[in-house]
Amino acid sequence: MAVNPQIKTLDLRPPKAPNLLIAPVSYSQLYIDQLNNALRLYFNQIDNFGAGLLEGTGGAAIRFPYFAAYQNGTTTLTANMTNVSTTPIQVTSTTDFQSAGFLIIENEIVQYTGKTSTTFTGITRGVKGTTNVAHTAGVAVTEAAAVTVGTAQAMTIDTVTVSNGITCTVPDTKVYFDKAGIYNIQFSAQLLNYTTSEDNVTVWFKKNNADIPYSASIEQVNSKHGSSPGATILALNFVDSFAAGDYFELYWHSDSGNTVLATYPAGTSPVHPVSPSLILTVTFVSAV
Repeated sequence: MAVNPQIKTLDLRPPKAPNLLIAPVSYSQLYIDQLNNALRLYFNQIDNFGAGLLEGTGGAAIRFPYFAAYQNGTTTLTANMTNVSTTPIQVTSTTDFQSAGFLIIENEIVQYTGKTSTTFTGITRGVKGTTNVAHTAGVAVTEAAAVTVGTAQAMTIDTVTVSNGITCTVPDTKVYFDKAGIYNIQFSAQLLNYTTSEDNVTVWFKKNNADIPYSASIEQVNSKHGSSPGATILALNFVDSFAAGDYFELYWHSDSGNTVLATYPAGTSPVHPVSPSLILTVTFVSAV
């Protein structure tokens, strides 16, 4: 059983009960010595096995498959934008953003069709029920994902924080399993609606590009109130079995096509970290 290579590797071998000799009719010192020796060796195996499991702080050396990731494109505007400008949007970095997609700048959603290392290009202003307004250099720019009415889209992962035996080559939508087993998948998706009408969003799982039966959930997203969008988080967990080499994806659909998966920037009053549009974790439950 492999653990952190900087620590050591454990080879846990379950103890096997010895074949004990048949006792003689008369007392025999030799028989007692041989019996005690066989039992001593067996109990030593049990002790060693238990020590391997409980080494450190109970079970610290045990490693099961696990995975944690999120989607959280964030950057900062480096040049002012007028309310009508469609020239490339200048930012600190576009590293964590898709090659084409949507941006949230204050209360405006902007669509872009391309990017360089520090600009977004092919700009369409004020989409998904928002109004184009002027923006000042220094404000936060975050990533959003959207779908077209009548279509479904897989949620993209751009950052993997920890993983063992479960992989995703970011940016990608597919999460792969190295080992067969039963797994618990948990996620939260942050939904924003800037229109004056309520919307329904459906999220479900696919395994190897096939819908997993009974895995869909539907969430109502409220309409905007004042200048603030209607917001909700859809969160749930789902348990299913996977073979080695299988993968899953999270798919979603918006009835109106206006709700977006949105990343919130870090807060200043009070200070808080970035709020990703998607947080995803996978944990091993049991062998199949």
